[in-house]
Amino acid sequence: MWTWFLSFAKRSDSLRRDANRRDVNRAALKLEALESREVPAILIQVDYTYDTGFFRNNPEARATMERVAAELGNSISANLSAIIPSGGNTWTATFFNPGTGSQAALPNLAVGANTIRLFVGGRPLGGSEAGFGGPGGYSASGSQAWLNTLRTRGWSGFSLWGGSITFASNSNWHFGQTTAGLDRDELDFYSVATHELGHVLGLGTASQWDNLRRNGSFVGPNASAVYGGAVPLAPDGAHWADGVTLAGQSVSLDPSITFGTRVNFTALDVAALRDLGWATAPISPPTPAPAPTPVPQPTPPTFNRVPLGSPQQPVAFASNPDGSVTLFITSGGALVNTGTRLTPFPGYRGAIRVASGDFNADGVSDYVFTTGAGPQAVVKIMDGRTGGTLVDQTAIYPGFRGGLFVAAADIDRDGISDLVVSADAGAGPHIQTFRVSGGGLSLMSSFFAFDNPAYRGGARVAAGDLNRDGFADVVVTTGGLAEGRVAMYSGADLRAGIPTRLFPDFHAFAGFGGGLYASVGDMNGDGFGELAVTPDRGGPAHVKVWSGLTLTANPGTPTNLLPLTASFYGLPPTDVSGGRLAMRDMDGDGRSDLVVASGNRQNGIARGFNFEQMVFASGGVPIYTPLDSRTTFDGIYVGLSLSLTESGEASTTETPALLDSELPGDATYTVTADPVTHKCTCAGCLALAQLVKSTEE
Repeated sequence: MWTWFLSFAKRSDSLRRDANRRDVNRAALKLEALESREVPAILIQVDYTYDTGFFRNNPEARATMERVAAELGNSISANLSAIIPSGGNTWTATFFNPGTGSQAALPNLAVGANTIRLFVGGRPLGGSEAGFGGPGGYSASGSQAWLNTLRTRGWSGFSLWGGSITFASNSNWHFGQTTAGLDRDELDFYSVATHELGHVLGLGTASQWDNLRRNGSFVGPNASAVYGGAVPLAPDGAHWADGVTLAGQSVSLDPSITFGTRVNFTALDVAALRDLGWATAPISPPTPAPAPTPVPQPTPPTFNRVPLGSPQQPVAFASNPDGSVTLFITSGGALVNTGTRLTPFPGYRGAIRVASGDFNADGVSDYVFTTGAGPQAVVKIMDGRTGGTLVDQTAIYPGFRGGLFVAAADIDRDGISDLVVSADAGAGPHIQTFRVSGGGLSLMSSFFAFDNPAYRGGARVAAGDLNRDGFADVVVTTGGLAEGRVAMYSGADLRAGIPTRLFPDFHAFAGFGGGLYASVGDMNGDGFGELAVTPDRGGPAHVKVWSGLTLTANPGTPTNLLPLTASFYGLPPTDVSGGRLAMRDMDGDGRSDLVVASGNRQNGIARGFNFEQMVFASGGVPIYTPLDSRTTFDGIYVGLSLSLTESGEASTTETPALLDSELPGDATYTVTADPVTHKCTCAGCLALAQLVKSTEE
């Protein structure tokens, strides 16, 4: 790991202002622009498990950290193999706990392909340290092929499973996404996070870096081409020499940062990543900035229909007047029709409600359908791979004609989705969960939500892992006739038939007496499901989103009293027909996307948001008409769910290959690699180096 220090000597001249008092040296939030690549970008999953309050108490810091991870992850590419322990192939990830400084260990951590797990947190640091970070280590046992996977992840350049970053909680931080409000006595969090994440990715820490050091300079061919020769290094050998610039621009790998300034990743920093083996776009030496030229309008992308079962997870839109259901994905930020249309109840022309999950463990989304008010309420599950029937029409509440709501997720953590069913208005808030097997449904739990069997306003359900324990939790909302209420039940207890509150019930919209819709999904990649809630008819589609990490860190506090991750209008606020919600990884980036569909019978529209769009730019997300027309039977019902693996990561459609250790007679080996240690000679670094030494002994 490496620290980034504060440069106190530069504080007096850290900011220039013009006559209008505008900050003229505050760069906009950006990274060096890169071209498209043929190998996948890297998903950097930010994990706050070991944070002791730094991020929890500073939501702006968390948002900026997510932005930095997304930008740097999209700036590099590699084909990194997944790390999936199995059988005799085991391992333990080791890293510095960002909340304590001690070495942490996680046995058999699962890491997805082209994914890096980053543990972040803050604590008071001594001296001038602003933060430090680096790649993690590991110990492992298993076949040689397994050990090779851990060592290289199938990539010829620098590779890692992940690492950690610690930030100084006692620094005077500016957490903003932009430099607006960045004062001369504040330290820019975006700059420090970018710098430290560069260390995690190998800058100054990788063996490939050490191999390219010569006589106090870095001689990597890409960096040398950009700089115009070997790049001078700081005495620690892990940073550019203090004062190195590129075309007059400060570089991220400088060992110090000036208060009141922002430092972006530059072409020189990117070139060094390329020298370590990361794939990036070809980089040319800097040239003087040309005169501004008009920016051409982007060419509209060409969309191809995607077949059912693609790595992207389709979302189903229901309420076509002909009784069909249409599947969509997202591509280039747009909702795209896959060309797949399902008709679960031939001849039926009423409302259809839908959810999805993998009910037969074949890696492909299956779809569960139910009817609205009118006929005998039934559910039916269709095979997403073949279009056949997994579970034929089944009456959950015999004789009830008020309609049902459904959700799907892995409640009992067996790798197969389970079914959640609730009754609409006219029945009590009776919730049942089922396992799906042998062409039928097996009851797992049955209870009345809100502890009120007499309530007759109906109940809606959603499911997903809110607290990252591997068990999907069940969220129940009221359907009307009372102030809108949300209850959350522990999946770990429901698998045994016990309805236990996970968090206190709360009112999402004070005074609103209509129904509510909820959805759960991991939108930011930290393993905790975000909870989204919006009103049904009677109010606009005002979407409120809470982080599962925030809920878990404050288990006794009503959710409506906790900080929001986002609060926005998912659809035009002038339409008081409400919204319906669903979450699904529709663009294949490993994180859930949020879909908001209209309850307006004459205006069937929808919008899809990824995490960044939801938090930062919801107003610019286009509106789509996903069905044949805007006229629907009962507004649009949008349905899906996100099934999680034990590690809390989104399951994929890939089937793991047979591991070498599973072959008869294969030898078993063991190996250990420590987290990268500090080499700096400051007091703080020496203390951490001594800690590492003591753990090795």
